Amino acid sequence: MSVKNLYRWAAIFLLFGAIEFFIFLNIAAFLDKGYSISNNTISHLGIDSLSYIFNIAIIILGLCEIAASILLKKYSCAFSILLFTGGIGAIGVGIFNENFGYIHLFFAILAFLSPSILSFFAMMKNKNFMGYEWSLMGSISIIALILFASGIYLGLGDGGMERMILIPELIWVFQFAAVLYEKQ
Repeated sequence: MSVKNLYRWAAIFLLFGAIEFFIFLNIAAFLDKGYSISNNTISHLGIDSLSYIFNIAIIILGLCEIAASILLKKYSCAFSILLFTGGIGAIGVGIFNENFGYIHLFFAILAFLSPSILSFFAMMKNKNFMGYEWSLMGSISIIALILFASGIYLGLGDGGMERMILIPELIWVFQFAAVLYEKQ
């Protein structure tokens, strides 16, 4: 398979994983009547009556990240490793819900931190406006993660603050996958 086709398949996996996760995360949040986007963490969706929606969606996201990481070995070894690590984190979050305490926390940190750091590796390979924007999105996610870990929620609640980690990551991944799809 040509490098261009490898990149295209990787882009398809990244887009599919990110889109399906975003859609099913919101479906689970909408359907769970006791869930508060502001007051409950994202992972809280993995323990209620509709936990299967969230857990399956995040496991699929992780599998898509791992598949893309394998296809992107020629793109950058460090990029591929970080993407693989993020995929393992996502799968771990889906398997070990919040009730697993520190095990869940470990996987959640991998799932959140790896894509944020990954944005800088993407920027190094794409030193243009988009690449710099990706690193800005990664920076926002890292700052939000630090604030979240410090218990500083900026009036957004812990669920709102977690979304300040997740949403910039999704934005840059959507853009990166689109650029990667067209890469020569």
